[in-house]
Amino acid sequence: MQATFIQEGHAIDHTPGGPVAAGQVVVQGSLIGVAKTPIEANRLGAIAVRGIFDVVKANEQISLGAAVYWDADGDPYGGTPSTGALTTSAGGNIFVGFTMAAAEATDPTVRVVWSGPLAVTNTVHNALTAAITDPGDAGAIPVTDSGTCPLVTTEVGGETRTLAAPTYAGQLLALAMKTDGGDCVVACATGLNQTGNNRATFNDAGDVLVLVGIEVGSNKRWRVVSNDGVTLATV
Repeated sequence: MQATFIQEGHAIDHTPGGPVAAGQVVVQGSLIGVAKTPIEANRLGAIAVRGIFDVVKANEQISLGAAVYWDADGDPYGGTPSTGALTTSAGGNIFVGFTMAAAEATDPTVRVVWSGPLAVTNTVHNALTAAITDPGDAGAIPVTDSGTCPLVTTEVGGETRTLAAPTYAGQLLALAMKTDGGDCVVACATGLNQTGNNRATFNDAGDVLVLVGIEVGSNKRWRVVSNDGVTLATV
């Protein structure tokens, strides 16, 4: 026998190191649930890992059916800052479930179908299929999550973009020149490789640079995974 049935799995045992209040979100690695009743410190209790909950959210509009994630340091609208809030941003946060109603930015909560401890895999292919909008000349390329940014230039004399540090380790970003109306120089605030290159010049349509976010000490940095046609330099 390879597996023995234990229970339905709508709730799981939990023995906290400190007291847990009813309604408190409990995170254990990638496992996330809600305490339906108070649990004393070092006493066996239970947390719900499936169900429908109204959950505090960040100051952002959320649509019906949106995937939502728990940001443990998030700012709940109208609540205490940095105590945790739902967000639609996946980067570095824990998947919770899907909304069953829309919410305005100033709504304090959103109703969620809590999906339980799901293993949400993010392959290289799936991560890079997310579309990142080109900000245009002198704009900042968004770094909130993984994806592909198609660069389109219209200035014959050349254009620029800026790139901040990655949001989380493992983040993937593909920069590709879609339309060549002039060179595009991307200036990275933290460097792109061990050499210290911090400028990437896209000269022709089809040039592509794939980057991955890593941790270097307490900092997050980009590193080149693949480069086809892009000129790297240090300025």
